[in-house]
Amino acid sequence: MKILAGAKRAAKFTFVDMPLSILGWRQLKANHGYISDLWHSLQNPQCPECGRGVMHLPADAQPDDSLYPWECSAKCGFGVLAPQDPAEIRHIVQARSETRGKQRLAFLGDPERDKLIASHLRRSRAFWVATAVVFLTAMWQLAAGAPVLVVLSVLSLCLPFSIHAIRWSYRAWQVRTGTLFVDGAFGRYLRDMLWVRGIQ
Repeated sequence: MKILAGAKRAAKFTFVDMPLSILGWRQLKANHGYISDLWHSLQNPQCPECGRGVMHLPADAQPDDSLYPWECSAKCGFGVLAPQDPAEIRHIVQARSETRGKQRLAFLGDPERDKLIASHLRRSRAFWVATAVVFLTAMWQLAAGAPVLVVLSVLSLCLPFSIHAIRWSYRAWQVRTGTLFVDGAFGRYLRDMLWVRGIQ
């Protein structure tokens, strides 16, 4: 029996595993899983525990009194019984994320909170400096007679740098004011130009 089992393993390795590894099957499978998680993250919420995976219904999920066992795709062990509707699981996960975020913020002492705010503001200012350097470089290239496409390609870097600068400034404002998971907070933050005036 041991000889037969060994022969099966050898045959499987020779005729299945080896050809598939030459074709890059493992990498294709891993990439498919990553793309699948990205696709699911458009519809399903991110796991509130680990933040790496998304909440999804396993293929063999059986309902328990019309509630389905949603679990994290990153296999962190977090699971929730909820209706099959993705909107419902989104509300449940958002409430849990809100509670955990407020708990983390509540347990921060004033020195830790100030340190976190200062860290976020440093990142924001670093991205603003990078934006200014890229903008000045683009203007210098334009004055030096560089082709317009080169100037535009350099200038296009200003957008992601300024987005990151506003993002980190917003995070600092959230920590300072305790405004976590509030609908429309980011819109109000942009509309009131708090990212220009600084934290009030």
